[in-house]
Amino acid sequence: MSASTAHSGTLNAHTDETALQQKLKRRLVKSQELIKQYAFGSSLTGFIPIPFLDTVGLIGVQRIMLLHLSKLYDVPFSRNAAGIILSSLMGGVASRAAAPFASSALKLLPGVGTAISGTSMATMSAASTYAVGKIFQQHFEQGGTLENFNLEQAKSELNNKMQEGQQAYKSYKKQSKINSITK
Repeated sequence: MSASTAHSGTLNAHTDETALQQKLKRRLVKSQELIKQYAFGSSLTGFIPIPFLDTVGLIGVQRIMLLHLSKLYDVPFSRNAAGIILSSLMGGVASRAAAPFASSALKLLPGVGTAISGTSMATMSAASTYAVGKIFQQHFEQGGTLENFNLEQAKSELNNKMQEGQQAYKSYKKQSKINSITK
């Protein structure tokens, strides 16, 4: 093997590694965009005026987000597994999981109940969708699948991720107001 052939092989390996790093970075950016879109889109489920239908809508949005994240990471998707994981994940943190249901129940009060509930449910929906997305993003980045998802570990991370999601949602709303004023 000549010196130029060896150098060419090293150059190709470096180019391949750089291309792979760029591909992984693009995938990470795309997954972050998906999470943001679904988190902020899920906030709209809070304004569904029928009690508890908002919660059903929220789980549906999260399941679709999980489907898209699975496709992005080339992870086999099972609707049943996703539903079980999402239900268990949200039900595992009683204080956080109870808030959307209590908020949804406020819609039983005509007028004011719907307005108050919609606003708080919107924030909880966005935060929980963000949290679920971030937990699965991290799991898929590490090569995980739905089959080897560690529910207990995810439950322990859920509160922190929901707090991040609440801050991201508040920041998004603030930025949206600024953009609408400057247009």
